[in-house]
Amino acid sequence: MWTNNVRPVLVLGLGNPIMGDDGVGIIALERFRERYGEHDGVELMDGGTWGMNLLPWIESAGKLLLVDAIRAGLAPGADVFLDGPDLPRVLGQKLSAHQVDIVDVLTLAQVRGTLPADTVALGVEPLLVEMRRDLTPAVSAGTDRLPDRMAAQLRAWGIDVAPLLPAHA
Repeated sequence: MWTNNVRPVLVLGLGNPIMGDDGVGIIALERFRERYGEHDGVELMDGGTWGMNLLPWIESAGKLLLVDAIRAGLAPGADVFLDGPDLPRVLGQKLSAHQVDIVDVLTLAQVRGTLPADTVALGVEPLLVEMRRDLTPAVSAGTDRLPDRMAAQLRAWGIDVAPLLPAHA
């Protein structure tokens, strides 16, 4: 997994970009990279729809930040924040095929006592999860806010995250 004994923060983007609003986590991860770059002690990972293959990564993380489209019964595009021991259960509201897998992975890590104590899920309420390459307008606006929300969570965990300076022409 990691090259040394340091247990980094794992930022895990989840979803499927060809399923409309389900692509939120992957898109937000890339936008975070563009706005904030890479940081020591933080692993940015496209978890896509990897399912159980994510277990070793999750179990070896010091802190876990999940980024995804999350059904919470809110208006489409609304910000969603979840944390605490009930997180696997709350995420159990099926959004798409990948979410069943992540719930199983988180539940297994929890049962094994290896789920990072600091686990947070940030997301956006989806509207349409169907075969399409673009996000709906409200979800797109929520996805634009996600990188800054991710940075705020990392700062709350003591990671010095600042926007990249714009390139000079």
